[in-house]
Amino acid sequence: MRNSATRILAASVIPLAVLTTSGVAGASAAPSASSAPPAAFVLNTETGKFSGASEIGEQGSEGLTDSAAQLQVLSRPGAGPVLAGMTLASSPTKQERAAWAANSRFVDLSWPDLGGTYQIYRNDKPVAATAGHSLRDTHVEPGSVVDYQITGKAGTWGLTVTVPESSDAATLRTTAAQAELRAKKYSKTAVVWRSFIRQKWAYVPGKYKKLSGCKYASGYKYAGDNRGFSATVDGPSYRAKLKGVVYWTKSSYDLFPSTGVSRVYSTKTGKLVATKHASAKKIDFRTKTRFDGKTRAVHADIEATDPFCSHGGIGAFYDARLARNGDFYVSGKYKQAPDNEMYIYGYTSGSKHSTKIVHRSKMGDIKCLYKGACELGTLSDNGGY
Repeated sequence: MRNSATRILAASVIPLAVLTTSGVAGASAAPSASSAPPAAFVLNTETGKFSGASEIGEQGSEGLTDSAAQLQVLSRPGAGPVLAGMTLASSPTKQERAAWAANSRFVDLSWPDLGGTYQIYRNDKPVAATAGHSLRDTHVEPGSVVDYQITGKAGTWGLTVTVPESSDAATLRTTAAQAELRAKKYSKTAVVWRSFIRQKWAYVPGKYKKLSGCKYASGYKYAGDNRGFSATVDGPSYRAKLKGVVYWTKSSYDLFPSTGVSRVYSTKTGKLVATKHASAKKIDFRTKTRFDGKTRAVHADIEATDPFCSHGGIGAFYDARLARNGDFYVSGKYKQAPDNEMYIYGYTSGSKHSTKIVHRSKMGDIKCLYKGACELGTLSDNGGY
């Protein structure tokens, strides 16, 4: 990840968006300290299991440990039965492991003990801060689905929690079985990133010609993509695009990198002067974990430079964990120009899919146009698709 960030920061100019900028929404305020009750179900990040808990299965069954939905029905002395989500607990890296346990009255969250203070958000709203590595939330609604995010200096985790309708073991098993059926409907998951120029035309003023290294500046205009955000899978016009596909019934994955055609016109005559494709060699997507039919960790890099300019370009990278049951977590960085959009599609057949908007941003900080002065935007989302 460090190498990806270094390359993006080194890119100097995004010349085709020089004349237009827009503000970037501020981040949510950090939550204040909370005196929430301690969690009874706490994940042991060394083993990836809840300490002191045992799985409850039907008589003669082996429980749900190997389920596609990554759910278990657990109990421990004095605490009663809970439904537990183990999607992140199965990560091969213990610093990434986190999990939840819930019944109709509470949700227990736990994550690695990496030091410092952690901020906890529920459905994007701050709810608590703690120096510990677990927390109980008693403000839950039976039958709801809740997105939690835990952030700290050394890590960030996203957990999507299914709060059961009631707390008896039979209901918990039924809830887990229903989630299992939903998970098995997914055959593949696609992640799409697109960077595009919203305007119909973009210009490079003469004073930026040397800084940008653009062959065409004063007297010329570049064709933009002339569109807003679009959740269409293959999408409309773009400057750079990455589509990565993870399959849940086989170990292979696919990478589809591409760039749009750059066209330059004379501002005086309106005639086409030059046409060229940018290179897609630095657009990459790959899996980071072995195939198990349940979860895959992936990494992506999106870098592309305008073919008529020697400096700058589009830059982004992300790490994501995708689960067959629809859970996901994404984190990364991106240059705040031009416009960017990211989507996750969960396929249940050849063409039928669910759609999740992960990220949308209009061109932001004007400093992204200057070498070494671009503050990267933060990409972070979790939930279900």
